[in-house]
Amino acid sequence: MRATLVSLVLVSTALGCASAAMNLQRASARAILPTPNPDSVAVSDVHRGVLIARWIATTRTGVYDCTIEANEHVAICAKREGQR
Repeated sequence: MRATLVSLVLVSTALGCASAAMNLQRASARAILPTPNPDSVAVSDVHRGVLIARWIATTRTGVYDCTIEANEHVAICAKREGQR
């Protein structure tokens, strides 16, 4: 019983993290122009605060610094200079 409960907690945690990463991929893809396929966006260095989330999005066209505020629906991504 205890092993089953621990397994359920671990699976739900893993699914929650995967879902959050997919949401950041989609938000990045919407903010980057020209819009890449969300599956081609790699998300790294995620920092979540109470009011803002920051992460790095990497695509074939470059590396982007992205942020989104807690009460906003659209992320802002700025391309790093000199990156391709």
